[in-house]
Amino acid sequence: MTSKPIARIPCTPLRALLTAMVAAALALTGSKRSDGFAYYLLGGAAVAWAGNQSVRYLSPSTFPPNSDPDLQIRSAMGAWNLVPASDFLYSYIRLDQDTVIDHFDGYNDTSAVPAWQLDPGVLGVTYLVNIGPEWFDTDILFSDFPQGVGYNFDLFPTCEVVTQPSPLHGYSFLLIALHELGHGLGLGHNPAGTEAPTTPWSVATMNPRYPSGGTLGQENIIEPHTDDRNGVRFLYPHSGPSAPPYRDLANSGYTNGTSVGKAVPVFFDPPSARPGEVVRLRSGIQNFGTTNEFSVSQGFYISTDSVIDVSDEFLGGLLWDIAFQDAFRFDVDVPIPEDWPAGTFYLGSILDDLDEVPEVYEDNNAVSYCEPLLIERMPPVIGSLGQRRTACGLPFTGPTPSVSHPLNMSPVTWTLDNPERGMSIHPETGVVSWPRPVASPFLYTLYLRATNSAGSDTEILYLGVDLASPRINPIPDAATPCHTPYVSARPQLTAPECMNPILIWSLNAAPQGMTIHPATGVITWPDPLPSTTSYRIEVRAANVAGDGTKTFYLNVKSGDLTGDGHTDRYDASRFTTCLSGPGFQSDAGCNCADADIDTDVDLGDIAAFQRAFGN
Repeated sequence: MTSKPIARIPCTPLRALLTAMVAAALALTGSKRSDGFAYYLLGGAAVAWAGNQSVRYLSPSTFPPNSDPDLQIRSAMGAWNLVPASDFLYSYIRLDQDTVIDHFDGYNDTSAVPAWQLDPGVLGVTYLVNIGPEWFDTDILFSDFPQGVGYNFDLFPTCEVVTQPSPLHGYSFLLIALHELGHGLGLGHNPAGTEAPTTPWSVATMNPRYPSGGTLGQENIIEPHTDDRNGVRFLYPHSGPSAPPYRDLANSGYTNGTSVGKAVPVFFDPPSARPGEVVRLRSGIQNFGTTNEFSVSQGFYISTDSVIDVSDEFLGGLLWDIAFQDAFRFDVDVPIPEDWPAGTFYLGSILDDLDEVPEVYEDNNAVSYCEPLLIERMPPVIGSLGQRRTACGLPFTGPTPSVSHPLNMSPVTWTLDNPERGMSIHPETGVVSWPRPVASPFLYTLYLRATNSAGSDTEILYLGVDLASPRINPIPDAATPCHTPYVSARPQLTAPECMNPILIWSLNAAPQGMTIHPATGVITWPDPLPSTTSYRIEVRAANVAGDGTKTFYLNVKSGDLTGDGHTDRYDASRFTTCLSGPGFQSDAGCNCADADIDTDVDLGDIAAFQRAFGN
């Protein structure tokens, strides 16, 4: 966009104190206040419209009533009229027919012309003619089909529409109209566009290169920026009764680009990050109102979608004092949460996110950065698993392993590099199961592996499987003849693989003369003696883990006097010789005939012998 100014000088902007208070781990790395607007001078006086108003004459072929171009040119005029603390007023008249445009006829013509009639690359041009310090004629001509791609008439054009004009969506007509109407009221380019690349400049509607300040907030609102508002206030200051305080804070969606005078969407760097890393964000905040605002909060957020609101994850905040007519751009280092899921997310900021300033408009406070942020997935890092112990033969369930950044590193698949026989691992939880652990004098070294799309990691679980305390299988009750050597079967353990070696077998309860082999557990009794009741025998096995016992009963049968294991007629002959009668001690060798163990062999013993003989 070009203009033909009478004269142009930069105006020193009004300055006011701005204080940044760093909070929530944000680091403010650089900042710049708004630079000055530009206007036209004649003999040291600013050139302006007499009576603070200008009438635009609308071409009927370019601006058919209520067509998109008509609605948007009137919307752009209204945006300049609504600047608070300014008394400038645009109005319009509809022409009945198109007329020959004369830059010196005093009619502010507004029309479109074939693109070839304008200089190459020009989207719109304003011709300004003055009489002394007053404007006389300001004709605005638009290219009818700029750059071969045409116009876009979205009232709230998106980043893609504004920054990438193409046959698909064209140039934003509303942005261009707002810019040219800024010339029409007397503002010049800021900056001129011919400065050195390092020349300071601010984002403004009157920037010389499309998109000329861009939109405001995530709602993509098009209205004059602070620098432009300061300019129209300077040229047409409000006088008369004081208006009510006007509060309106804005968050710019565009910032300075590498080309002087060309705005680009606010950006951040780097385009991808990992949890815990810092991203540097460019931000621009402005005071559109007529009051100084103090301790205004600005929150920075990360979101799963492109709409930023206070329900999104808060990353940190700043506090600002923003003076009337001030704008501020800055870079701030924002930390990504220590653990955050991998994927595509959106960064943004909300000015006055605590909603403490009663504003006329709240829809220009939030900004969502056009480009998404890629949160990279990190390879798993498994936490220490340490050492566990379990008893042999008892089901083992391992600890639940974890990774250092569970949100970011998931989903994780768990495997076991060297499982023991019968051992398994849950692929989602990483819990190791071993239904029947096998004892070992050494620790098992198990390698757990966590794998995700970014890589894998292993961690060692040391597992000790201890011997189990001995448990003896039931020993059946038994019977043995009197005076016949008794030898038991070898006792059996319930889980010998988990309980051996047995350090010693012993007897906790046994009749006199009975012994047990300490290594095998075999019980011997060389000379079993009869008893009126069965003998209670308690066997004990001990290992390094503990001990266990088992009880059984042994009945010593009387009546077998010959020692052949049977009570028969040969025993009957011997029994008769042992009869001594009540109260008389029986002869030696008659112990097996003394069934009631009262030292004599009498009628009571005869009854017992008969029972044994019958059996």
